[in-house]
Amino acid sequence: MKVLMSLGIAASLLVTSTVTLAADEKQIKEAIEYRQAALHTMGWNFGPLGAMAKGDMDYDAEEAGMRAERVAMLAQMPWEGFIEGSLRDDGHGVNTDALAKIADNQDDFESLQTEMQDATAKLAEVAQQDDFAVFRKQVADTGKTCKNCHDEYRAE
Repeated sequence: MKVLMSLGIAASLLVTSTVTLAADEKQIKEAIEYRQAALHTMGWNFGPLGAMAKGDMDYDAEEAGMRAERVAMLAQMPWEGFIEGSLRDDGHGVNTDALAKIADNQDDFESLQTEMQDATAKLAEVAQQDDFAVFRKQVADTGKTCKNCHDEYRAE
C-alpha cells in the first residue's frame, strides 16, 4: 500500500512539474512575442519621425507629435518581456535577437532602457513645440539611444 501511495505521489509530482514546465515555456514564448511586438510598433512609429528629420518625408508637426507620443508610451512597455529564460540560446526555440549577455549585464541593460525612455519622453515634448531644428536634433539623439542598446545587446 505504501509503495502504491508513493508511486501515486511521484506520478502526481511528475505531472505537476510537466504542467509547470509547459506553462513556463508558454510564458517565455509570450514574453518574447510581446516584447518583439512592442519594439516593432515603436519602430513603426519612429520610422516616419526619422524620415521627417532626414528630409525624406515632409515634416508634419501634428503627425510628428502624435508619433512621438506613441514612441514615448511604447518605450515603457517591452522591458517586462525580457524574462529569465527568454534570451537567445536559452533553449526555448523562439527566434530572438536578444543576446544572452543581457542577463549578465542587467544593470547596464536597465541603464540603456532608462536613457531611451528619457530620450523618447523628451522627443514627445519637443515634437509639441513645432520647432523643426530642435525636433530634428532630438530624433537623432533618441535614435542613438536605440542604437546603443542594439549595438551591445541585439544580434546582427
